Amino acid sequence: MRFSFLKPANTMRNQILAVFAAVMVIVLGAVGLLAYNLVTEIIKENAEGQIEQTAVQALGRIDTQYETIDLITSQIATDPAVQQLLQQETAGMQANFAERQSMNEIINSYQAYTTGLQSFELYFIDERRLFPLNELPLSIRVSPEWIDAAEEARGRLLWAGEDPLDAQAFLAIKQINMPEEDFQRGGYLITVVQDTYFNLAGAAEQLDIQEEYALLLDQNGQEIAGNMPEELRDDSLNGSETVLYNDEEFVRAEAISDNTGWTLVILSPVSLLLEGLPGIGTAIIIAGGTGLILFIPASWIVSSYLSRPIRQLTHAMRFGTLGALRKSRRISSTVEMNELNDTYNEMVETTNHLIKAVYEKELLKTKAELRALQAQINPHFLFNTLEAIHWTLDERDEEMAEVIISLSDLFRYTISETDDDLVTLEEELQHAERYLQIMQLRFEDRLSWRVEIDPLYREQRIPKLLIQPLIENALLHGIETCRGGGTVTVTASQAKVEGYLEISVADDGCGMSKEVLERVRASLDNREKVDTKGTGLALRNVWQRLEFVYPDDDPQLLIDSIEHTGTTITLLIPIKGGLPHAHETSTDRR
Repeated sequence: MRFSFLKPANTMRNQILAVFAAVMVIVLGAVGLLAYNLVTEIIKENAEGQIEQTAVQALGRIDTQYETIDLITSQIATDPAVQQLLQQETAGMQANFAERQSMNEIINSYQAYTTGLQSFELYFIDERRLFPLNELPLSIRVSPEWIDAAEEARGRLLWAGEDPLDAQAFLAIKQINMPEEDFQRGGYLITVVQDTYFNLAGAAEQLDIQEEYALLLDQNGQEIAGNMPEELRDDSLNGSETVLYNDEEFVRAEAISDNTGWTLVILSPVSLLLEGLPGIGTAIIIAGGTGLILFIPASWIVSSYLSRPIRQLTHAMRFGTLGALRKSRRISSTVEMNELNDTYNEMVETTNHLIKAVYEKELLKTKAELRALQAQINPHFLFNTLEAIHWTLDERDEEMAEVIISLSDLFRYTISETDDDLVTLEEELQHAERYLQIMQLRFEDRLSWRVEIDPLYREQRIPKLLIQPLIENALLHGIETCRGGGTVTVTASQAKVEGYLEISVADDGCGMSKEVLERVRASLDNREKVDTKGTGLALRNVWQRLEFVYPDDDPQLLIDSIEHTGTTITLLIPIKGGLPHAHETSTDRR
């Protein structure tokens, strides 16, 4: 053979050593990989938390800058000189050039306290400009939607987005209210904010996010500031935890301001977060290699210690012969190996004894088979005898002859064998009718019955001798105790539960009391004995057979009874196989 040169090395010791070494390599590799991944995930999770905290801090700084704008605009809106001009305008007295010119000094005094706020513009309620001194109306500066929004905000500062007249500036609008006039609307204040006011680069220097991408969006999703490339913005806003850009993975953090509704998105490269991982991976590899070097000699020692007693036992077994086996000498090893050696010696003694007993057991087996063959002759003798009685009575008593042949058929059906102990529903009902015909000898005119079967289920296979015990219960415990007799009704049709066949046996006999009914129902599950003259035993037998034949299909046995009215036993049996076409079968006997 191609690998025959390896056969001498195929020893138990070498196999144990190879298996141990392979297991150790797998374990060390799995543990190392798991540790590496776990450390990576921990670092990434901690980094994500730090980035989120960074985003919150940066957004807090931006909120502070926004609050500065709100504070300055509130001071301008409540300035006495501004309020006086707006009140005059409301009263119908238009401001002259000198009064409007005086606003320049007031506005400049507020503007001197901050940088990044390019200018402030005042407008009357009718949207005419109060300051600066040109006649540009308010509707040219902002869209009517923002004017309506400012009125609804009633003095709260609103961010209106990009300045339509200056691409490098943004606008904020606020309605000016007059406290002395019951806070009536007096005018509007427009603030022109430079696009460098919210400087994310400056925030990055303070918060140590220089190597990251950042993007600040207003409440309408418009960009305010940021250094994020255009092709990266859509991916950064999809809500995923990581973003891939230029074959590099970035961790995404997002913060939303409760005050302004603005969103700050920060992307940090994973490579920056995992700078220390190569050293951890090297340490794991060194530790795994050291463990493997120490493990291989230890595995060699253990495998040699385990295989030596087995080789000694194998040497002893080679001296065995077909007639008798020779015992092995005592070995000194582990408890398990000593027990194996002792067990082998006991097996040798037992085997020699069993060899002598085999012939006797074969004789006993042959005798048992002969008895079994003889036992099969008795039922056939009974059938032949009943057939002879039938032909003898045929000329004298036709009714009795029919009963005898029914009894013969009943015995033959009872002891007949099938492959899986299943018969067709039609065969089972024919057997039930033979039983009823025999029992009519006993009940005479007191017994009538009716059998109804859905033609689709004639060939449906069910457990053998399933219906006859239920009919027997109906006769012995339902109709026999009634003076006027009664009727037994057997039906088989599609159940209300899809996929199940419903078989019911009903009688209009004496029925059961509620107490007896509950005990009979309880006996189906707990197997307890009930004082119901055998009813519980027969039903338990039927129920146990259903559970045995259909362990996974949830069959059911339902018992309903009303005292002095009758009893109905219903079986729900899973439908197996197809449903062949057949003509309707129904019998009615009285």
